[in-house]
Amino acid sequence: MADMNVMLDAVCLAARLMLESGSETYRAEETVEHMCKGFGIQKADVLALPTGLILTLSEKEGDAAHTRLIRVRSRNTNLSRMDACNAVSRQVARGQLTPEEALKKLQDIQHTPLPRFLWQVLFGALSAAFFCIMLGGMAEDFIVALLCGLLIHLVMPLLGRWHVPGMLGGLFTGFLTAQLALICNTLYPIHLEPAISGAVLPLLSGLATTNAIRDTIKGDLVSGSARISEAVLTAVFLAAGICIALSMWGGKY
Repeated sequence: MADMNVMLDAVCLAARLMLESGSETYRAEETVEHMCKGFGIQKADVLALPTGLILTLSEKEGDAAHTRLIRVRSRNTNLSRMDACNAVSRQVARGQLTPEEALKKLQDIQHTPLPRFLWQVLFGALSAAFFCIMLGGMAEDFIVALLCGLLIHLVMPLLGRWHVPGMLGGLFTGFLTAQLALICNTLYPIHLEPAISGAVLPLLSGLATTNAIRDTIKGDLVSGSARISEAVLTAVFLAAGICIALSMWGGKY
């Protein structure tokens, strides 16, 4: 059998990439279990949480156990990375990849660069603008939501670089969005509600809410509770930032 450390590295990296990309915890656990079967490991115990992973493997019953603890510090939504990890795990389960080959493929996935920053800003702004239209905004509201989306996606990398906690980052971006919309409203009357709502909608944790429900249905109550708390707190901090901005204008809105 291949080196146990290599197999551990491969399955841990796959699970970590899944969790960092927004996967449900049960899906990360199933990925580990399928890969272990493909590697010929008879006993695998795994506990995945939104913020970490505990894994114990034994080549067969009675053998010495090998344990790893992985800390997941950052989470976002990256469906293409999740799909690539699933493809590797399926190949391993079918016996098409050795542990070394699987680890190499997963490392390549890990180091695949994200789309260019300007593309991220552009599409983030466009999503905000079209959400505004979906919520009943007019042409002028579309432009304001587009500007707000541009501002948000330009500021968010700076907040990450300054290590601003995610919830406080939501408070700050909600505040900036409302302030810019209010300033635009003084220059040309717009409909504030669809403009502001459309701009902040891409920031809400829709995937976290969905994953919370799926984890809870699967019986992962800790993960489900953690994810739903994250989604609710994100919405609360965004709303608080908007309320602070509105209150600074004397409550006239």
